[in-house]
Amino acid sequence: AILRGFVSMASLPDPEYDIGNLVCLDTAAFTPRDSTTIDEDIRLRAQKNVQGLIGRIFVLPTEPPPYGNGRVATLPTPTTKLPREKPVPKPREQTTWEKFAKLKGIQKRKKDKIVFDETKQEWRRTYGYKKANDINETWAIPAKAGENDGMDPWERAMKEKKERVDHNKKRQLQNLQAASGHRVPGTIDLAAAAASRKKGKKRKKNQPHHVDVALEVSQKSTASMGKFDKLNRDEPAVKKSKKLKAKRDAEFQKNFQTEKSSSMKLMEKIVGRTGGNKVNVNKAINIAQQEEEAKKRAKKGKAGKKKKSKQMI
Repeated sequence: AILRGFVSMASLPDPEYDIGNLVCLDTAAFTPRDSTTIDEDIRLRAQKNVQGLIGRIFVLPTEPPPYGNGRVATLPTPTTKLPREKPVPKPREQTTWEKFAKLKGIQKRKKDKIVFDETKQEWRRTYGYKKANDINETWAIPAKAGENDGMDPWERAMKEKKERVDHNKKRQLQNLQAASGHRVPGTIDLAAAAASRKKGKKRKKNQPHHVDVALEVSQKSTASMGKFDKLNRDEPAVKKSKKLKAKRDAEFQKNFQTEKSSSMKLMEKIVGRTGGNKVNVNKAINIAQQEEEAKKRAKKGKAGKKKKSKQMI
């Protein structure tokens, strides 16, 4: 059957081009010449649209690539809005303090780093060395009601400050855990890794970033502790623990001493204890005789079995 109403491609309207997404949208009706040329007409129509898309890309401004040959074209902003591949991320849950501040209308304000010290009559920082209103530079501290324990007021002030800092850190961790919820199974608990890393060590100026901690933990998560693992490009080498090496050396030395002791006990059966390096001849002869008799008994047992089998035949 002949399909009528064929329209030549020259008379078709130009399709819509979205260069930012590298998309060509051809909304014109497709009418083939006849039933035997459908594939050829589709190929010609697609060829025309692809040529138009590539021609518009070559018109764009280009620049040399950072490496290799050729040119790199900068695509314009896409005009077609495409649906998201993944759902919109949920907003972060507010911490306990953020909920309280929002309820009470508390506005977060930036604290001043430099304040005026009334005692020294000069501007100083609010923290660190030579900070403003430092309690250690105060010549007298008024006693509060009930402070009759005879404790040094400066030591009491330092102790109270340390307790406040520890309490605030504990509350901060609790707020973060309450806001983040349970972590995904199979992932690295960075907070626990960082805490275990800092435990028992003095604070350094350049503390490792949480990504570095996660990398170090993942490198040592294999059976060989990262010794035989292939490193990726620009990946730092696995850090070797001196304490772990010392522990392994101690275990090896302990096993070596145990094996040496058992070997010496075995040699004492042949070598006399009081004879130094001399061989106890009597013990050696007895052991050799016992081994020889055991071999003879084994041979006699085999010969008896063979005779019984011949009699049965």
